[in-house]
Amino acid sequence: MSLINITIIGGGACGISAFIELFLQLRIAKSHENVSITIIEENQEVGKGLAFGTKQPGHILNTQADLMGIHFTEPQHFSDWLIEHDARIGSEVVDNQGENKAFTTRRLYGDYLKEQFEHYFELAKKEGMRVEVIRASAIKIAKMTAGFDVHLSGNKKHACNYLVLAPGTPVANNYPELEDNKHYFGSPWPSTPLLENIPKDADVAILGSSLSAIDALMTLADNAYTGKITCYSLDGLMPRVQSDEHERIECKFLTLKKLHEIQRNELRNPTIKEIFRLFIQEAEAYADGAIDWKATKRMGKPADQLLAEDIEIARKGGDALVNIPYSLRYESSEMWKWLDESEKLKFKKWLGPYWAVNRHCMPLVNAERVRKLFETKQLSVVPRLKEVVFDENKNGFVLTCEDGQESVEKYLINATGPASSVKMMKSELMQNLAKDNLIEAENAGGIKINTETMQVIAGKKAYPNFYAVGHITNGLLLDVNAVWFNVKMIGNLSRHLISQIIGNPS
Repeated sequence: MSLINITIIGGGACGISAFIELFLQLRIAKSHENVSITIIEENQEVGKGLAFGTKQPGHILNTQADLMGIHFTEPQHFSDWLIEHDARIGSEVVDNQGENKAFTTRRLYGDYLKEQFEHYFELAKKEGMRVEVIRASAIKIAKMTAGFDVHLSGNKKHACNYLVLAPGTPVANNYPELEDNKHYFGSPWPSTPLLENIPKDADVAILGSSLSAIDALMTLADNAYTGKITCYSLDGLMPRVQSDEHERIECKFLTLKKLHEIQRNELRNPTIKEIFRLFIQEAEAYADGAIDWKATKRMGKPADQLLAEDIEIARKGGDALVNIPYSLRYESSEMWKWLDESEKLKFKKWLGPYWAVNRHCMPLVNAERVRKLFETKQLSVVPRLKEVVFDENKNGFVLTCEDGQESVEKYLINATGPASSVKMMKSELMQNLAKDNLIEAENAGGIKINTETMQVIAGKKAYPNFYAVGHITNGLLLDVNAVWFNVKMIGNLSRHLISQIIGNPS
């Protein structure tokens, strides 16, 4: 019997989780000696990548430790690991309400991922499974009769029978005309180019004001930058602030049951308007009275004032607008799946910014640091950004807002966040996959997949041996920036992939 090869493109959190789960299930099925697994990772260390390869102490996980486990159905595994390794952790844990409730540095989480990978990689070899890591970039994929040829950097090729795309969070290529400018930084990660090329007393402009921008701010603050920092963004909204412990709400109105009632009574999927009405009912029930919804609008209000208010709200345990989305984290992706594509697009247009700032909040420790930057007048946030160009005559980047206000900045960090649409992904692999029609863009973002099996879909057909996981599936799966959610999807992927190889024994 010829050896079957599974290749995973990407050695970050998703790639490691997929490797571990595939190995475990193949070993349990006693099929591990008939299957080899290859991981293609461009970084020297598996497990680090952009997100978790950072060395900055201010880069904090935005999710508590008890949801960050890398193993399928064991979300608390990371918090258990923290307790077990308490002596080596030191200041890497912040906002600590007990290790299972802790927020930790991303670099510590990177150590955890690397350790888990190395343990199971060695275990797989000890158990007689052929496993390897190819340190290269995947550039292009060719569909073959019995699988795929993966074209790698260095003019190399690798053949496989099954392919799992786990390339991590895609960097946005939304300002390609600026890429060659030595004072433009296309991403806040890694931080080394910023620290080596921006003088510590220089004024710095940051594109965006979301969690990616907070990372950029923390890089500058960690390294004692003294210049003025200005965040320019479309909406001017910063993430809200997480309380030490979210109150779990048992929702009564915005539930899967209520949405299914719409399906069976109306013979159609629910609309965004219907879902928002249910959210209003839920929020007012939680608040024990009517809410002044006009007062909840954040656009146009000073970012420093909003942050100060959000810190006080977080200290008191949060409010309805934060606690309800967090309470719905296990149901929200299923709700998202029940929306027609047109309704998903309406959601992104009407409610997307508010969902983002309330669902994906910053830890309290970073919020306090940002507030100090506001208080010392080092930081400001400018909304309604319209255009960014480099002006040779002014020897700087000209940022123009909708009201006509112009600013000239010498150093510019793009922290607008990960790319949602395929065409905006700064990835040669993703662009080649689209060009060769091996993937199909989803209008709501990312690529088309079977959301139950994670098989890639193109031309209305699912590939039997081609899978994808993580942020590149963002349009069809809502919570793709959450490790616990991706790990759950990897469980589905692994079960389906292995059933393709060994069948479904009774």
